[in-house]
Amino acid sequence: MKVVVTEQARTSLLNARNYYNAEMGGLGYEFVEEFVSSLSRIETHPEAWTLLSKRTRRCLINRFPYSVIFRLVKTRNQIQIIDLMHHKQKPKY
Repeated sequence: MKVVVTEQARTSLLNARNYYNAEMGGLGYEFVEEFVSSLSRIETHPEAWTLLSKRTRRCLINRFPYSVIFRLVKTRNQIQIIDLMHHKQKPKY
């Protein structure tokens, strides 16, 4: 399946990266590396992650309080990355 990242997810990723880099130089880039690692795990086992609703799933990002929110679009053979969810800022997202 092809992984497609939405504009909302890109914006959330850049905002988180910038925040972490401001907190400690280079930490934002480590966050991006963990995000990319999460995408690889999702691509390898797309149905292994926790269901949030009938259509959406989440994959926890290692080391950071974020999850990748995604859905499978089997008709397009796609995994759509919808957004990133911060566990404390958007707990009911």
